[in-house]
Amino acid sequence: MNNLIAITDETDVAPPQRRVTKQYGLWEAIKSHCRRIPLEILNVITTDHDWPFKIIGWFNKRIGLVESVFLVYPATEDYALHYFYPFRIKKHPWKPGPFGFAWQNGKLIAMFAIAATNGMYTDPANTANLKLICDRMEELRVLLGARRKTFAGILPGVLYFKRIIREAPEADLTAQAVSQAIDRVKAMESLGRDTPVIVLGGKGFIGRRVVKMLNGAVTSSIDSADGQTKKDWPVYPEGEKVIVVNITLNNAIKDYIDMIQPGTVVINEVYPEPNHEILAKLLAKGCCCYHVVGVEAKAVPSFPSAYRGAVPCCAAWPAPDMKVCVRKLM
Repeated sequence: MNNLIAITDETDVAPPQRRVTKQYGLWEAIKSHCRRIPLEILNVITTDHDWPFKIIGWFNKRIGLVESVFLVYPATEDYALHYFYPFRIKKHPWKPGPFGFAWQNGKLIAMFAIAATNGMYTDPANTANLKLICDRMEELRVLLGARRKTFAGILPGVLYFKRIIREAPEADLTAQAVSQAIDRVKAMESLGRDTPVIVLGGKGFIGRRVVKMLNGAVTSSIDSADGQTKKDWPVYPEGEKVIVVNITLNNAIKDYIDMIQPGTVVINEVYPEPNHEILAKLLAKGCCCYHVVGVEAKAVPSFPSAYRGAVPCCAAWPAPDMKVCVRKLM
């Protein structure tokens, strides 16, 4: 696949919490309601009613416009409130509801959302709920006549290891996107092909795929799931450029910030992007930070903050000419 990588040079150091929770004046309030009211109407129309999806599916089977269905969830309460009213969040934590759509490489991605958060997915008590949302997404895929279904964040890994799903195409596509983003960042920062790469979460669901794609001679994996700690952090000569790639949890960079050498290039793939506190600490060490935004696409509603202008890699379909977006945060 000859994927292209788009790099934006803008600096965006504001974390999603600052973009979401601080509303200024009447205009911001109007925009907030304009974003949430249409989604609320869609949820009311489709609650316990599949006829809208059947109609769309009837047309789609003839024109092949809807390529996939994608389930997204908020990593934080602020992200949830960006799109939904509080009562909606409490009412349907496990029921996929219409979220919008994305236009990528001439195809539509139908997006659905639930309000459950990361900690709820790994709780064994919620395994039955995970099975329900997976079954519902398969129903929606069939109703809409889409070719594939994908899941956001940690869901593909959780569903796969619980044997609720047997394959996770989003993991392979995300790994390929991250690998190509690393190559592009090397070029942008004038780094050699043999620049050492430290992968946070290198033994994980996506991380092991990324490590496999990279040059093993210069790639190190740090993963607490593999029993590794800060003592296992590789040390390089002072002044040598190193790349640190985060493919695990959002707080992994914070956990290892004291181990990151001055001048390191940090690439984050995890949702959401590093917050202001983490970026400030990296800046103080003379580091720069890039964020893998996702695949270039038009989303309605658009994703906020550092995710604007794209959809997450896990949502994308593997078009031959897809463009992976990487944004320099500082």
